[in-house]
Amino acid sequence: MLKTEIVKKIHASIDENFSAHLESCQEFLRQKSISATGEGIKETARIVKDFITEIGGETQYFGEEDFPIVFGKVNTESQKTLIIYGMYDVQPVDEHKWTSPPFGAEVKNLPNLGPCVIARGAVNSKGALAGLFNVLKSIVKVDRLPLNIIFTIEGEEEIGSPHFESFIREHRNELNGVGVVDFDFYEESNKEVTLHLGLKGIVYLDLVCRGGKKGGPTESLHSSVSAWISSPVWRLIHALGTLVDDTERITIEGFYDNVALPGETDMELLKKLEETLDEKAFLKEMKALCFKHKLGGVELLQKGLYEPIINIDGIHAGYYGKGTKTVLPRSAAAKLDIRFGPNMEPEEVIEKFKKHLIQKGYDDIEITVRDNYTWSKTDFKEEIVQKFMAAYSDYGRNPEIWPMATWAAPYFVFSRILRMPVVSGGLGHGGRQHNPDEYMTVEGLRDFEKFVVTFLFKLSE
Repeated sequence: MLKTEIVKKIHASIDENFSAHLESCQEFLRQKSISATGEGIKETARIVKDFITEIGGETQYFGEEDFPIVFGKVNTESQKTLIIYGMYDVQPVDEHKWTSPPFGAEVKNLPNLGPCVIARGAVNSKGALAGLFNVLKSIVKVDRLPLNIIFTIEGEEEIGSPHFESFIREHRNELNGVGVVDFDFYEESNKEVTLHLGLKGIVYLDLVCRGGKKGGPTESLHSSVSAWISSPVWRLIHALGTLVDDTERITIEGFYDNVALPGETDMELLKKLEETLDEKAFLKEMKALCFKHKLGGVELLQKGLYEPIINIDGIHAGYYGKGTKTVLPRSAAAKLDIRFGPNMEPEEVIEKFKKHLIQKGYDDIEITVRDNYTWSKTDFKEEIVQKFMAAYSDYGRNPEIWPMATWAAPYFVFSRILRMPVVSGGLGHGGRQHNPDEYMTVEGLRDFEKFVVTFLFKLSE
């Protein structure tokens, strides 16, 4: 049977069994898997392991016992092997901010979107992971998998993938293939799709300023004492203020020394992106009214994609409940993330950050590195990239090609340790990642599953 006919039969099978596919996805989303607390992680790893076994694969657990990396292989004796990366963990939830239970996976109609599954992990990324296994089961039911598949599915992505790099290094001799794919819903609400070829690295830091020898109380006191005793809160705020100027440009000495400018191919991609990018729609997607830089076009893209940033994720100090409470807190804390592209490295970022605070006289501020990993880059000309674009083309989509992205994921283990191209994407729409009422569209799941079939068979050619 011709591959085109096989693909049509698999697509028909997806349509025929789609209600069961949706139910399977909902069931998977109902299983909690919060890596920050460990809740449901082992149980979810077992489900992923069973998914792989159901399609004839062999699986093992690696990494931390309480946060297993599911390592699976399906050998079809094909000449090509694809590595699939995925994550089964999710972010914590503030349940009172959701309009439906975050682990209820209820289907609701959302304005301008139609029926959607509301659930933590719907779009980041358990919904797509469940859809992927729906696809693989459908392929096996109709025919056979068109290539060998290796699965590397982790449960610690949302806490910085602390054991993933060592796992990859230990098994690098077993990880050979034409490339790596991370499937997810990459369709915007207006049906436009994107394809990212690079990711920034990230360093996540905790800062704590306590009262003591540098000033401030050794225990929390009445605020009237601030007439005599300095405030650790103000001290932390002043320290944070030395990190950037009024435009949020980083003021740490030498921080931009190793920032790489876009190469010739990247500049060509940025110019093409400029032609299609609707800046107003881009702002709307980010729920903002204006950019922080008064730039446009290629200049705006280059600045956002290639320059490092320091972001304050949260500040905590003293009393912030109802009513009033006059207090001089004994400590203040902040959480920061620093994102950077080629050719910077986490060690360099951490060293320069610590040195800066010492030079500014803030050596008493405690710095804890919570997690970090480096950047990733894939060449536009790689076969797996071209096959991904060809699959999009089959559905009438001409993707926006982003040479870099501002978000982070541990793709560097593949692109920089294994020297393999990495691509992420897929049809289907979802939104509100990491936020209340995270969702994916029901019809987007169907489109996603059909796209994955098309891509796998194209890649096998």
